[in-house]
Amino acid sequence: GAPQGPPKFSDASKVVAKGLGLSKGFVGQKNSFTVDCSKAGNNMLLVGVQGPRNPCEEIVVKHLGNQLYNVGYLLRERGDYVLVVKWGEQHVPNSPFRVSVP
Repeated sequence: GAPQGPPKFSDASKVVAKGLGLSKGFVGQKNSFTVDCSKAGNNMLLVGVQGPRNPCEEIVVKHLGNQLYNVGYLLRERGDYVLVVKWGEQHVPNSPFRVSVP
């Protein structure tokens, strides 16, 4: 087999997620937040939103460069949502987030 390189460094606790979309959402419009993974090493950003009855209609994750991501999501119904942000296998700080949609 090929020689194994050193394990890739990944630390989800160094991920910084911020923005209104982590705590509040609005029906029928894009809700968004940013996730800065620049200090968290090498991994995949995974985002999921689960609603009271249905999953979120659409989630768009854009990489803005330098491990900075912008996440937008679209909701079709009111209620309380659970928003999960993971860096690889691990939750980032404060995930899962509770999003209330009036």
